[in-house]
Amino acid sequence: MRVTEAALATSIPPAMRRPGPGGVEAGPAWRAACAASWPSSGWRVMTVNPAAECDRLGELPAGIEAVTAQPGVAETYGRPGAWIADALACAVATGAPVVGLVNADILLSLDGGARAALVERAAQGMVACNRTDVLHGHQGEGTVYRYGYDLVMMPRDMAVRLDLSGFAFGVPWWDYWIVLDAMLQGLPVMAVQCEGIRHLSHAQAWDRPGWRHALGVLMRHLAPRRDALSRLAPGPVAEAMADLLLAVAPEGESGYPIDDLMVISGTRFGIEVVRMAERDAWRLEMR
Repeated sequence: MRVTEAALATSIPPAMRRPGPGGVEAGPAWRAACAASWPSSGWRVMTVNPAAECDRLGELPAGIEAVTAQPGVAETYGRPGAWIADALACAVATGAPVVGLVNADILLSLDGGARAALVERAAQGMVACNRTDVLHGHQGEGTVYRYGYDLVMMPRDMAVRLDLSGFAFGVPWWDYWIVLDAMLQGLPVMAVQCEGIRHLSHAQAWDRPGWRHALGVLMRHLAPRRDALSRLAPGPVAEAMADLLLAVAPEGESGYPIDDLMVISGTRFGIEVVRMAERDAWRLEMR
């Protein structure tokens, strides 16, 4: 009987557009390559999509199952998608000892040894993995992007303790909150870099209203746990940014100069979250 060591959830879009060399459209090929890279022996993968998208996903690689998403993302963010909490709950429901989330445009160029090493670490605590940006699919070395986590794995019993309500795939801030939520609870978090977690560079795909709304969601989660943030000793800049954002972001204040203030302070607060996560860091070397 095949044993599921890890269960990953994602949300594959029906179509993907990505620039390739010479202006060639590389999206469909990259989408297919990413999806094909996730399943492996002992790894179970689910794509969580709105009902209207499920029929447009096309044939999925063996080892990926489609799950109908809970509604509400389009009404909240103006674009179809899946809730992060819903997707992680689907992974948890498999009973796998290690569960996680992966963004749909991430290609896992990982051999069996690298996968085993990730699962071993993720069985002990959260591993939040940076991506490596490349300009085309055949590029060897790329550039590590520190300020975001595109693959996050953790023990199943840790996942059930996290509150990810209000965040969605394709919208910023869920990856910052998932590591911050764990740290606020005193749960182990490790930032991971690995050249095998690959991402085809593209223009920004999210909009400012969605960015601001998701930041407000994060701040509403943080508000009742502000004292826990101080116990992490994040430093005066992080604490000042948090207090400023707690004053304006949860209530959705807008207008000049609040919009620009939120972008600047939110960006800096995100940098401080990354610095806290990197207090425990690991580089997964490819053989």
